[in-house]
Amino acid sequence: MKSWQRIATAVQKVKWYLPAYGKAPEQPRIIVHIPHSSTKIPKLFQKEFLPEKEKLRSELLCMTDWYTDELFSCPDCLTVVHQYSRLVCDPERFLDPEEEIMWRKGMGMYYTRMSDGGRLKRDPLSSPEGLRAYGRALQIYRRHHSRLTEAVRRQLSRFDRALLIDGHSFSETVLPYEPKESFHLVRPEICLGADPYFTPDLLLNAAKAYFTKAGLEVAVNTPFAGAIVPEPFYSQRDKRVRSLMIEVNRSLYMDEKTGKKKETFEEVKEVVQGFLKRAESGFRQGILE
Repeated sequence: MKSWQRIATAVQKVKWYLPAYGKAPEQPRIIVHIPHSSTKIPKLFQKEFLPEKEKLRSELLCMTDWYTDELFSCPDCLTVVHQYSRLVCDPERFLDPEEEIMWRKGMGMYYTRMSDGGRLKRDPLSSPEGLRAYGRALQIYRRHHSRLTEAVRRQLSRFDRALLIDGHSFSETVLPYEPKESFHLVRPEICLGADPYFTPDLLLNAAKAYFTKAGLEVAVNTPFAGAIVPEPFYSQRDKRVRSLMIEVNRSLYMDEKTGKKKETFEEVKEVVQGFLKRAESGFRQGILE
C-alpha cells in the first residue's frame, strides 16, 4: 500500500509536465477583427435616437456589415467581435477629431448623423441623459480596444509578431456619407484595405492573387482604404504588427433590401475562410512578412 502511495506522490510532483507531453508547441494565430456585424442597441441609447422605428431599421440595414461574423469565422484564429451596433459607437474611428474626418459628418466614434446626413441622435451635450449615453459609448469603445490591444500584445509576447485581418462588408451602391470621390470609383467584389507601413507587399499580393483566382473582382483601397492597428502599436509604428482589411461586397451574399442571405452565402463564406486558412499557414511559416 505504501508503495502505491509513493508512486501517487511522485506522479503529483511531476504532473505539471504531463499536459505538454506529446503535444505540438503553440503556434501563432491570426487575429480576426469584426467591428460592424452587430445590431445590438441597449435601451440607454434607444432613447437618444430621433428617427422613427422604420427609418432606424433602414439605417441599420445599410450601415451594418451583415453576417461578417459568420463569413470571417475561424476556429483557429483569435476573434475580436464588437458586441454593439456601430450606431451605438464605432470602434474603427479615431477618438481625436483632428485625426478622424468622419467627426465632421457626425459619424465619429459617436454617431449623431445618419448615412444620408439626417439627424440620428440628439446632441449628447443637450441633456444629462445624452451625456450618460455618450459616456457609456466611450466606455464601450475603450473596452473593445482594450480587448484588441491585449490580443495583439499576447501574440507579440509569445511569438514577436502579430497579424490582424479586419473583416468588413460594403454596399453595392455608394452611400451618401461616402467621400465624393467614391461616386466615380469602381465598386469591386472584394476591397483590400492596405496601410503603407503595416501591410507587407507579400500579404497584399497573396490576398489579391487568391481572391482573383476565386473569380472575384479585386481592388486595393477602393472604395475604402487602410487597415486597423490598435494603440500603442500604431503610434509606435511597431513593425512586428501586420494588418490587412478585407471588405466583401454585400451583393455577393445577401439581398441588401431585405437583409436576407442569398443562396450564394455559403460559397462566399467558403472563399473567405479559405483565405484565412492560407494566411494563417503562411503567417506561421513566416512567409507573409
